[in-house]
Amino acid sequence: MERVKFYSSSDMSIGYHFDRLKELIESCEKLELNNFLDILESYNVLKFISNKIYPMNLPDKYIKEVKGRFNSKINQFFKKISKEDISEIFRCLFFSDDSDISKKLKNDSIDEDSNTLFRGDFLECFEQYKLDEKVSEDDLRKYIEEYEIPIWYFIETQYFITKYPDLMKYIFLERASNFELLLSNYTEGNTKRFIPTNITKDEMYKFCEQYIEYKFANLNYIRLINQGIQGCKELIIDAKLKLKSRKRCEQIEQEIFSDNNRGIGQKIAVYTEKEHYNVAKEEFKSLIDVDYIKKEGSKENLLEYMMYFNVFFTDNWILNLCSFPNLESSTLMRTLSGVYTKKNYETSFYFSNKNSLMLLSFKVYQEKLEKLFDLRIEELIVYFFSNYSKEYFFIDWLSLDFASKSEKLHIQTKNLFTLEEQIRKQWKLYIDENEIDKELFELEATPRLNSLGSLLDRKYIYINNKNVNIQKIMYLLFSDQSHITYINEELKGNDFVQLIFNNKIKKTDFHSYQQLNIDFLIDNDVISVDEEETIFTTKKQLFRILIISNIYKYGVIHYYHWNQKLSIKTELKYQQQEIDEMIEEGLLIYENTLFAKPEVEYLNYILNNSEFDNALGLRNKYLHGSVVEENEIDYFYALIILVIYVIKINEELVLNEDTE
Repeated sequence: MERVKFYSSSDMSIGYHFDRLKELIESCEKLELNNFLDILESYNVLKFISNKIYPMNLPDKYIKEVKGRFNSKINQFFKKISKEDISEIFRCLFFSDDSDISKKLKNDSIDEDSNTLFRGDFLECFEQYKLDEKVSEDDLRKYIEEYEIPIWYFIETQYFITKYPDLMKYIFLERASNFELLLSNYTEGNTKRFIPTNITKDEMYKFCEQYIEYKFANLNYIRLINQGIQGCKELIIDAKLKLKSRKRCEQIEQEIFSDNNRGIGQKIAVYTEKEHYNVAKEEFKSLIDVDYIKKEGSKENLLEYMMYFNVFFTDNWILNLCSFPNLESSTLMRTLSGVYTKKNYETSFYFSNKNSLMLLSFKVYQEKLEKLFDLRIEELIVYFFSNYSKEYFFIDWLSLDFASKSEKLHIQTKNLFTLEEQIRKQWKLYIDENEIDKELFELEATPRLNSLGSLLDRKYIYINNKNVNIQKIMYLLFSDQSHITYINEELKGNDFVQLIFNNKIKKTDFHSYQQLNIDFLIDNDVISVDEEETIFTTKKQLFRILIISNIYKYGVIHYYHWNQKLSIKTELKYQQQEIDEMIEEGLLIYENTLFAKPEVEYLNYILNNSEFDNALGLRNKYLHGSVVEENEIDYFYALIILVIYVIKINEELVLNEDTE
């Protein structure tokens, strides 16, 4: 017999449990609960009901009565439970032997998997019904040690730490692997657990040292210790711990690769001839068209050419080098990609490859410019700020002095990061004062990236995170975890939008537990149904779905660009009207900044150490006195960032003229 188990309201297994759930709810009045597994299953039925997951044809009054009956039976069971009963439950749930109770359960045709299915539910009930009044610390220690119960079962809440503090501390420090539970609290996507508060910082420091030397230490967690964890309150990860963890990382990596293990590779290529590029099979490829460059060799054209490097900007003119997790990796891939701190900049294979492609593109372009014109990208940047801006926009920038190419590479790189700060300060002055005054510049502090303003109104559009409806709409439409993506093996999609666009689907095709969310989308005018209950979208709804889709994928949508680089003015105007309405309705918000939020996060990841634990921190590395070696990658990252400033500032100036 497959028992009902509640995991979450968005869990994909809900449909699998629904028939059994319906049976239990409808037979509640005459239902006999013969053992503790019946009780724990009923406890899960209540979770389904509390989350409004039950047959829709049942009246509210009946559901209320069902809740009352189940609650009454569960309360009676735990009120009468004895210490011996509790001991047997621990034994049955956590020890897979041929005990009498196990034999009885098998004879009662209860699925053996149920023995482990309800472990967490039993401990929830242990807390809810205050079974600590019947179980002493010595008793609980006996159960934990005899059945080898992992500590993590007991630290989902503070309850066991409060009621059994000495035991929880002892059990936590007993195994080096438990240190991962502390680290996981500072990572994304993992269940957060409470750490015994009676462990001192000195004890935790020694425990960390013990974990670093632990034979089965997880390389991902050792790397977290090496990079440091901002906001860790249980211990201070100092330079000594970082050094120990770095050496341990090297040791583990050497062991991994000593057996000629190889990772998954992806070929990246930059072509200089169009014919070769067109037939190339690489997913990550780019073209530096030498024939075109020779023909269109003015500085203005050479500067503009970089704007269209493959993977540099999206069709909506958002910097495409940023990490876009919803687009570039599935929930499953993010789950399998290791552990990261909460202040981690989420990367992926796709993110790494597109950035590697851009670095290689700039390297090849720099080589071709020098060979064909004895020219560097630095000189194109100077041209933009000294000649182009003055001629077309009447802006006098303060001069930018680049290091000579005869200088050592790390000197050139340091110079580029210095110039990035200068451009940042000058743009802020131009926005605030409409001119760049040298004396003010010398007194101005370097502004934060997210504080750089825009000349444009309603430039970047975001989801209004304070609006619960739009958050739910976006999740239901596009998340691969939404439970309205699957009806049966013939009717399924990666997300809901794909499901309804690829199939002719009626509202009634969805299971009853999915109907509430379908009704929610209809009530919020996201989708429509005709007289036969077939789902369709109007032109207005389709435009809104496209807008929300872009924001879901990229975190933002540019108000002044249609979703392709050569804007279609009619479509763009219609999109802007919809965005304006959605702002008025409180679904969307806008910000007027030079960089969009994903762009700011990317730049902070490259430049600074303060925002992300895994940041490259190149600006800090070169400007704060670090001893650096020659590094071509750092140099080209710095060059790319300056070109990003050129592209974003030029866009501002052009669009500002067009909208005046």
